[in-house]
Amino acid sequence: LIVMDPPWPNKSVRRSSKYETQDIYDLFQIPIPELLAPQGIVAVWVTNKPKFRRFIIDKLFKSWGLQEVGVWYWLKVTTKKELVIPFESPHRKPYEQLIFGIRVTDINSNNKNSAKVSLLPRQHAIISVPCRRHSRKPPLDTILKPYLPDDPKCLELFARCLTPGWTSWGNECLKFQHDRFFRTITPSFTTTTTTLIKKIHDSDHCQTNTDNGGHKHKKQ
Repeated sequence: LIVMDPPWPNKSVRRSSKYETQDIYDLFQIPIPELLAPQGIVAVWVTNKPKFRRFIIDKLFKSWGLQEVGVWYWLKVTTKKELVIPFESPHRKPYEQLIFGIRVTDINSNNKNSAKVSLLPRQHAIISVPCRRHSRKPPLDTILKPYLPDDPKCLELFARCLTPGWTSWGNECLKFQHDRFFRTITPSFTTTTTTLIKKIHDSDHCQTNTDNGGHKHKKQ
C-alpha cells in the first residue's frame, strides 16, 4: 500500500504558510512503479478542485501504469454530527476525496492478494470529526486492513506523522509527534481506588471459619 497526501497548490495555504506547496507536475518524478509491489494499491488524497481529480486519474495514474478503481469520501462533521460546511457552499465542501489505483496488469490477476483488492468498494464514506490541525487526515491503517495482505508493507508519502508498522517519507514526518500536540497525564491513586484495591484483596484472602462440629476449615 502506498498512501499519498501531496501538498496541492492552494491559495489559503499559501497565504497562511501552513506548509509548502509544490507544482503538481513534480509528482511525475515519484518512482511509483519501482516502489509498488505486485497487487499493490495506491491511494491519493486530493482536494475538491475538479482539475486535480482529473489530473490524478487521466495523467498521473496513467504515467505510473495504474487504473483508477475507486473514489472514497472523507465527510467532516462536528461533535454534534452536523456537516462542518453546507454541501451547497460555493467555495468549500465538507469532504475530501481519496482516489485508489492499481496496476493495469493486476486487474485480472488470480493472485490471492488480488482477491482482497477486488473487495475494495468503488465508493465509500469515512465520517469523522476533523482534527483542528490543518490537513490532518484520518488514519487509514484499520480502515484498509480488510483489503490488504495479512502482513502488508505500507508506505506513506508526504507524511506528517508516524503510523505504527508503516514507513513514513516527507519533510514533516514528525510534525504531529511533537510534544505540543500531546497532554501529559500523571497517574495517581485516589482514596476510592485504594479502598477498592483493599476490598478486592480482603475478598480474595483465605479466611478460617469453624463449622458446627467444631472443626476448622479454610474458606477461599
